Amino acid sequence: MNRTDEVLGTTIQSAHSALVVVDVQQKLLPHMHDAEKVERRVIQAVEVAGHLNLPIFVTEQYVKGLGPTVSKVKEALARFDAYTPIEKMSFSCFHEPAFVAALESKEIDTLLLCGIESHICVLQTALSALDNEFDVYLIGEAAGSRSKAHKKEALQRLRQEGAVVGSVEMFAFEILQTATHPAFKAVQKVIL
Repeated sequence: MNRTDEVLGTTIQSAHSALVVVDVQQKLLPHMHDAEKVERRVIQAVEVAGHLNLPIFVTEQYVKGLGPTVSKVKEALARFDAYTPIEKMSFSCFHEPAFVAALESKEIDTLLLCGIESHICVLQTALSALDNEFDVYLIGEAAGSRSKAHKKEALQRLRQEGAVVGSVEMFAFEILQTATHPAFKAVQKVIL
């Protein structure tokens, strides 16, 4: 079956899934459309993934020029011992050997993506993931671009290529599957 004909066949499973926080950096975030909302949703995604014990990977594009991950996101990551950024120069995270090695070490096959910019680094990472037979779930509300139109175009392209686009709450409850899940109350507090 051609990859563009596929989508995630079932709900997201916690085994073999990981959150990837792409380039939410000091000199980039302030220029994003709805920057505060994107930052808030990225933090929610980190907290949900942390409570669900999902691996979390963080990338930073050209740190010397764009600065590190913004403080509030970095603090959320640190609460789950997940602030170990992988610096990159390529737009796709998959062109960074350390990123690929990190995924392989955890046997990841589903990526939950968030970050900036939707139409550049997030898009190219998602396309590379799809090309490499990963399932891709883009947390649309936790992704941003300078232009609202660019984000819309990126989301449309990713849907066409076979990625699933959803929200923090959707991925949280798909993984939880039941109110009896041990992390339910902690996740519920993050969402509500």
